[in-house]
Amino acid sequence: MDEETRRKLRHLGVVKGTRQLKPASLVKTESGARLAQNNPKAKIQNQKSLETLLPGLERVETAVGACFVLDKVYPITQQHGDDKLADLLALPPGATAVYLNDDRFHNLNFRDFLFLDTETTGLAGAGTIAFMVGVGFFEGDVFITRQYFLRDHGDEPAMLVLLDELLAGKVGIVTFNGRSFDLPLLDGRYLMNRMPGRVLDLPHLDLLHPARRLWRARLGSCALGSLEQSLLGLRRSHADVPGFLIPGLYHDYLRAGDGRQIARVFYHNEIDLLSMVTLAARLVRLLTRSETAHPLDQFSLGKWQAALSLKEQAEQNLRRAAQGDLPLDWYHRALVELGWLLKRDGRPAEAVPFWRQIAATTFDDVTARVELAKFYEWHKPDLVQAIRWTEGALKLVGTWRGGRGTLLRSELEHRLARLRRK
Repeated sequence: MDEETRRKLRHLGVVKGTRQLKPASLVKTESGARLAQNNPKAKIQNQKSLETLLPGLERVETAVGACFVLDKVYPITQQHGDDKLADLLALPPGATAVYLNDDRFHNLNFRDFLFLDTETTGLAGAGTIAFMVGVGFFEGDVFITRQYFLRDHGDEPAMLVLLDELLAGKVGIVTFNGRSFDLPLLDGRYLMNRMPGRVLDLPHLDLLHPARRLWRARLGSCALGSLEQSLLGLRRSHADVPGFLIPGLYHDYLRAGDGRQIARVFYHNEIDLLSMVTLAARLVRLLTRSETAHPLDQFSLGKWQAALSLKEQAEQNLRRAAQGDLPLDWYHRALVELGWLLKRDGRPAEAVPFWRQIAATTFDDVTARVELAKFYEWHKPDLVQAIRWTEGALKLVGTWRGGRGTLLRSELEHRLARLRRK
């Protein structure tokens, strides 16, 4: 352990860690409560060890030390919210390749992926460590969650060795916000411990960013807990603990060795892993079977596809969205996206009905009127129509204030003068 980490731990009150923590001597108060005499905060002494609270927790030895490991086994038919774990196995990782700009996803199988989620100390900079690394993987007809846990910071090399051994047999990684957090953190810890690490070498599906692309328009928050409730049909039990409390709970565990709150962290991490499986299935299913999706999700997918120049797929999904039961504001957005897509594809005449529909159902949209004026001036010359749409746009802009209104008004007046000269 480096000196900077030791200094931060001493500042937090961690001197030995739970491996060397001596049992507290007990004294009775006048009320009969049993208090820890050597505990400066004199906490009530009804602590429980993790081994008692978590049946199956094992101490696993490696050449560089030991750490705790807890395995749980689920049949792949296990229901998690509205979905089964096995649903993902029928879907191809290759469907995500174009969206993630990574062709390595082709010809892979989710059966060979590792689902990964960390719980960290919350310390800043190089002192941050993952005191728990939870992983999940399919094996035969079961899904296994495995959680590596540090009794104290000295167990970290053993955890990293065990994780690397497991990664050696996997073809890809699935995380939720792992691209920005979990994987760079683990890669840094391998570096700090002078070990080779492969967490950044494998194809990586970070579910957070596609989730924001596809579901934020309809659901708002795309935090994993929010998606569980609004998308996956899952409600966590009272055993869960809010993520922001977890670093503090681990610091308390290192001071006192009480495993009760840490057992809740194990539950939190385990549910995260299971939810990533069903969320990945929802994601790939939307990418491959969007015709059955909610219209707002079709709009979000079509907009993403348009940005990736997947013109045919984008047009299909935007048309489906526009034909679905969308709120008026989102209906207009779908029409606007369709209009731009068709215009960029050299099909301005096909965009005209969408611009007309927008103009007919809004009283504040200038873009549709300007596009119609351009079309009737340059693509299908009809100066009367071009003047009409330009004048309509000018009436709207006339109520605007500020620089943008002034600039657009000047442009429209110039266009109108040119049309009248013609």
